[in-house]
Amino acid sequence: MERLVLFDIDETITASDGAGRRAIGRALNDIYGIDASKITLSMSGKTDPQILREIFKAVEKNDEEIDEMLGRKDEMFNIYLDLLEEELKNAKYFIVHQGVVELLESLSAHSNGYLGLLTGNIERGARLKLEQFGLNKYFPLGAYGSDHASRNELPAIATLRAKEHFKVDFRPEQVVIIGDSIYDVLCAKGYGARSIAVNTGKTSKADLEEQKPDYLFANLTDTHAVIEAIFA
Repeated sequence: MERLVLFDIDETITASDGAGRRAIGRALNDIYGIDASKITLSMSGKTDPQILREIFKAVEKNDEEIDEMLGRKDEMFNIYLDLLEEELKNAKYFIVHQGVVELLESLSAHSNGYLGLLTGNIERGARLKLEQFGLNKYFPLGAYGSDHASRNELPAIATLRAKEHFKVDFRPEQVVIIGDSIYDVLCAKGYGARSIAVNTGKTSKADLEEQKPDYLFANLTDTHAVIEAIFA
């Protein structure tokens, strides 16, 4: 049976030494005068627009102020993208996690495997993070934080795009979501997709286990085991 396999990026495919967080912080200061260095909220598994809203709440802005500030988010994200490119180039620890390339190669060669992205990054930010390692070629489509602020809405968007691109009518049970955070697991469960959690990010193994993903791997190095989980 065909499988649409949707990958998260940050801490699932790559680790970028906090480049995204630094870029967002610098853009927030440029546009809103917010010192994000003192804000400690977790960004793991969240969409970029969601992160913005949570930061505005953290600096005690009211709902009206937040809505007004979000009205400038496009301007902010344009600056963020320039800064992200700079931060990625200067990151001391910008890597692809072990096993990822081998898994992508295996899935690309599989007659019933179809690949896409499901990430909280806005689209251009997602592509920038993959570009340095030549990984965009594996992902002809995706769903992004620029599509919706709620990650739970992204599986349906990605699946619709996959149906149009691959000409395959994927049902939710044919969709597999691979990610490192509880939000990857939750959005998969909410859509009726299979969830594969990978413990390569900042989320603890215990927190991932608590969400009861269909499969949980320490990393993606065992290509055979992950392929079996995808097509089981």
